[in-house]
Amino acid sequence: MSINHENIVPFKMVTPEQKMALRQREKTVPLTEWSDEDLMLIFGEGNEEAFGELVRRYERSIFNYMFRMVHNWHIAEELTQEVFMAIVSSAERYQPTAKFSTYLYTIASNIVSKEWTKQNRKPRFFSLSQWWHSSDNSNDDHEWNPVEHHADPHLDVWRDTKCTEISEAINKALKKIPERQREAFVLRRFLELPYEEIANILDVPLGTAKTRVLRAERALRPYLEHFREYLNEQ
Repeated sequence: MSINHENIVPFKMVTPEQKMALRQREKTVPLTEWSDEDLMLIFGEGNEEAFGELVRRYERSIFNYMFRMVHNWHIAEELTQEVFMAIVSSAERYQPTAKFSTYLYTIASNIVSKEWTKQNRKPRFFSLSQWWHSSDNSNDDHEWNPVEHHADPHLDVWRDTKCTEISEAINKALKKIPERQREAFVLRRFLELPYEEIANILDVPLGTAKTRVLRAERALRPYLEHFREYLNEQ
């Protein structure tokens, strides 16, 4: 998958004069205060510290995305490294025609798709600690609200056991959802990306991105009816 520049509002292409201004700015402004796009530009000009700052900003989120898609720690690490290697390879050709995060997650999405093809298997999926009951209003942007996915160290034994049961139920349900719906779901509900950005990453119309998330949410509901009473208490 590649970024479809025709479907996004482009930034201005960088001129030689703008690149010169960026070089001057390097001398006075800490890299922590630079935008992602400008960091990528000066990395392309040879500033390796700029790449380090981008890695610092995005390494964890890219790893989390990969782990949730393949559910294997070592494979997720390898795929995360592959994403940043792709960034290195493309640095000299980079132009800020979209938000850097869109550019980055498009690369990540493409790499995940290749991994699924290479393994010739359905991906295993992330675990959730619990699931909140949601309203029946299909137009509500917050129709499905997964709780924080990391383990809560203060959960008592009963609650922890119940969370594990719910996680297993969701994992089984997710395996029945088409890959395109799963990916849109993860980008929206776990990475919390706006629908516009998800549409750009997946190279689909905005309405299609919203529909994929909604269909994934609806498909999960029947599998969690058994836990309705518990979830309504949370």
